[in-house]
Amino acid sequence: MNADIRNKAFTQDQINKIGNTIIYFSNKIPDLNRTKILSLLFIIEEACIKKFGHHFFGIDFQLWKSGPIIKDIFIDLSYETPILLNEFIKQESEHSSNFIANKTFNNDEFSDNDIELMDLIINFASEKSASNLVDHTQSPHSLWRKSAIQYGVLESLETDLLNSTEYTIDFSLLFDNSSMPSYLKERFEESKENLEFVKHLKR
Repeated sequence: MNADIRNKAFTQDQINKIGNTIIYFSNKIPDLNRTKILSLLFIIEEACIKKFGHHFFGIDFQLWKSGPIIKDIFIDLSYETPILLNEFIKQESEHSSNFIANKTFNNDEFSDNDIELMDLIINFASEKSASNLVDHTQSPHSLWRKSAIQYGVLESLETDLLNSTEYTIDFSLLFDNSSMPSYLKERFEESKENLEFVKHLKR
């Protein structure tokens, strides 16, 4: 599958932001393997909505047994040499499952708030293992669990009847019975409308 076909999943701005986010993390988080990357991408997306009321990347996360997953990034990181993210990262060595930066971090896609948020995530994750991060994304009150319950697939995921689904994480569940300020929900709804418009343009 070539990069041009795969790129239809994202805008170029999204690819640049995903790639540079991984570069930023790779410079400060040890043993950055596929599982860590996938977990961290979700953690920062969720944290951005909680803190600022809008998406960090504006992409879908599928509901899989292993957690909230960006399907195309999972596939890309499964190759010996990534295709979609080839410009940004590479395997540390032939026998390593860890990824390192393929170039320097470019902050063109990032606001001051974005950088602040990435630093907060690094402080949270720098000493955590990949399994620790997966456990965090699947904690009892997590969006992964709430979304799995909403779609009726929690038991199937937990008992290995399903490894993956096409369902996406419902970030609006963050605002159900929540003490989060109403203005964040309003920002989130505006953000959702903008994302739907972008998706429509890509069809």
